[in-house]
Amino acid sequence: MNNKQYYSCERNNYFFGKLMTVRDFESEQTYMNSKRRLGNRMMGGVGIVSGLDVVLVDNKTFSLEPGMALDYMGREIVVPEPYVRRLNVIKGFEENKDKGIVYLCLAYKEDLKETTFSVASSGKSSGVSEEYNRVSEGYELFLTAEKPKEEKLKLDYLVNQRITVYNKDGIKIVLDVNKYVNPNKCVKISVIFEKENIEAPVNYSFKLGGEFFKSTEGEKELEIRYNETEISTFKSVTDDYYLYCDAASDALSDIVVDKDSFKLTVGKDEKKLEEDVKIPISIKTSSIKDIIVNDYYSKNFTEIIEDVENKYIYLAKFHIVTNQLTYFIESFEKNPCKQYLYSNELINLLQDVEGAEAKAPSIEPIKPDEEEVKPEVEELPEPKIDNIVTGVERINLGFNPKVGKSYYSYEFVHGLGEGNVAVVTAIDNKANYMTDDKGLLVFGDKGIFTKEEISISAPSVQIGAVVNSVKGTVRLGVRLLERTTAQAVDVRWWAFKPVEIQEQQEDLVIDENVRVVITPNTIRVKPLEQVRFEAHIEGAISQEVRWGMAEENTGTIDNNGLYTAPSKEGVYEVKAYSVKFENKSDSAYVVVSSVE
Repeated sequence: MNNKQYYSCERNNYFFGKLMTVRDFESEQTYMNSKRRLGNRMMGGVGIVSGLDVVLVDNKTFSLEPGMALDYMGREIVVPEPYVRRLNVIKGFEENKDKGIVYLCLAYKEDLKETTFSVASSGKSSGVSEEYNRVSEGYELFLTAEKPKEEKLKLDYLVNQRITVYNKDGIKIVLDVNKYVNPNKCVKISVIFEKENIEAPVNYSFKLGGEFFKSTEGEKELEIRYNETEISTFKSVTDDYYLYCDAASDALSDIVVDKDSFKLTVGKDEKKLEEDVKIPISIKTSSIKDIIVNDYYSKNFTEIIEDVENKYIYLAKFHIVTNQLTYFIESFEKNPCKQYLYSNELINLLQDVEGAEAKAPSIEPIKPDEEEVKPEVEELPEPKIDNIVTGVERINLGFNPKVGKSYYSYEFVHGLGEGNVAVVTAIDNKANYMTDDKGLLVFGDKGIFTKEEISISAPSVQIGAVVNSVKGTVRLGVRLLERTTAQAVDVRWWAFKPVEIQEQQEDLVIDENVRVVITPNTIRVKPLEQVRFEAHIEGAISQEVRWGMAEENTGTIDNNGLYTAPSKEGVYEVKAYSVKFENKSDSAYVVVSSVE
């Protein structure tokens, strides 16, 4: 087999009197390494075997915990001790720092070490030759902005197929769909939505259907709908749906995304599909497990072991924000491609758990006596659901926060308009305050809970909120109660207003009297300096606004009106649009100049 990775099918033959050269010793090592790595790759697989957890130390530094992985050539990668580094010292940072999203990858690396004298080599100018005495098997970390092709990293491609529905201007909608389905069974459809560097809210809907398929409710088509209620610049959401197959025999069919039903809105912009998207599905009466096994063993062996180009172990996905002076990690995701390699011990444990669940007795629901006459109950009208909005506000504590000092957020619009609004707050406690991992919400004093009962990494604080019923805004504040190294705390807030009050107030609004007003109207700032704008909607209950820049590359402004000036001097226009009254807006002007 002519293969540079696993070519060694010859081993040394030893006999008395054999003259051993460097070639013989090298071939001995190559043979043993090649056979072991071939077994690792073909019988073990690829991915993280244990450990290798990525933890953020602060908003610029991460720690890679000890662990082991097997790469796509079957080589063992061992991290023996914690590896703590700032992100900007990792290979590839400078080339990819402006991309927004970067991936931390792990790769196998060999280094020569421990110099020694060589009596047989030709001498150098000093008459003495040095050679390396050891080969150190290690690892290296690097950053890349290239998105991994997840369907090629694992064996999932034998079961599922990924079809891109929409991929333009930072918005991507992908369908992960089963390749095969049995008659009278359901095919699973995972809708993967991603947005990158988009500040406007994104909403979409479309319909799925096809011959031999219908929704689990019996409808001819399945409607997919997503509305972004909590707006963020970067987001990744996966939702699962199912279509029922009513075929009676083997067949080939398509699940179709109807282009006429596809609606995508980014802020006020609407996007369309140019043509229908078709997803081929094989309907099989035979066992799908048998089909997958046959597909695997039908693959070319050489193709499997040689297909290693641009395949790495992806440890983390970072969203970084940079300017000319510095950077910080806004959020990160651990093991974004889920490259886990389960050991036999873990697999046996999971099988035992599944078996125990299957054997657990089920309790039949108690049926009421058929002769029993149920008392008549007056049907009450369905209660109206109150208007509720939520969000997370980050309050910066600085580099050396002081116990007893109060820290405040900027005043922001809650979106429920004028009038009395109730606000509930909690500390959004996560494994690390910079992560997107789902954590705990801490209401009240965390000192009530001991470390043995629950792990709370957020500092102990008192939280307060001030609601301006005229402007429709909220300002949050915290008082630090203990020493901490955290530079910020995340406060989760909920604002709600009874729907009856909202409806009564909205009925009184006259569109002609509505006017958006930005303050300040004009301001001078330095390059890369930040300034907060506020927008008030006169004559309306809803104070929800959407911020934006009139032109590209003129700075950025977030959802709460925090403007960051560009490095280039000039006069730039900031826009604020009413969400409820789309034809109402106002402009403010920023003079960016380094001269006082």
